[in-house]
Amino acid sequence: MSGPLALLVVNATHPQPPWRDAALYARSYHPVQVFPYLGGLLLVIGLVLLVTSVHALADRDLKVRTGTAQTLAAVFATFIFFNYVVQTTYLPTLAAHYDDRYAATVSMFSISNPTSLAWAIEMWGYAFIGVATWLVAPVFHGSRLERVTALAFMANGPVSVIGGLLTTVRPGWVMTTPGLVAFTGWNLLLAAMAALALAVFRRRAGERADSARGRVGPAEIAPAGR
Repeated sequence: MSGPLALLVVNATHPQPPWRDAALYARSYHPVQVFPYLGGLLLVIGLVLLVTSVHALADRDLKVRTGTAQTLAAVFATFIFFNYVVQTTYLPTLAAHYDDRYAATVSMFSISNPTSLAWAIEMWGYAFIGVATWLVAPVFHGSRLERVTALAFMANGPVSVIGGLLTTVRPGWVMTTPGLVAFTGWNLLLAAMAALALAVFRRRAGERADSARGRVGPAEIAPAGR
């Protein structure tokens, strides 16, 4: 809901035109434009829960890595929640009561502006979660499914950090054609990570259930009436 699907909905209904200035942004604003950020809030919560869940599964010798990943996930959530609160609450108010005095603030924080501070916060926030998923990747091991899951979690690390570095070198690259292609690819990677992790969690839960049933044999069940 926060990725390509949300952008298609916004662009098909009430898109923002290419950035020119804050006044045009205010005139073109419509409440449907907050849809991607509302989905993004759910995404942030989901990623924090994902890292926390993997930390809970980690062996003792991996707890320092996964504990560090939890801290980085908290930093990520702080960055992105701040960004999305600005996009969904602060900027709509400025747009609804626009005055030229607000121009500099709108330009600084609007994600419609390719060179705004919002993009720096966004991309570096996701760089933190990229490092977090790389740190927890070794928790997945053993079966082929878990090894593939580990590779997906590891891949998100350099992909996300490179995105932050590119934003430093070339602000606004995310709104170019290569940037949109990269955005779509990253969403596919994230969907793959989530699906693989869910499959691993379900398999491990099934194995634990089978193991628990195996420990309770017929001899351990007391006859009725004893």
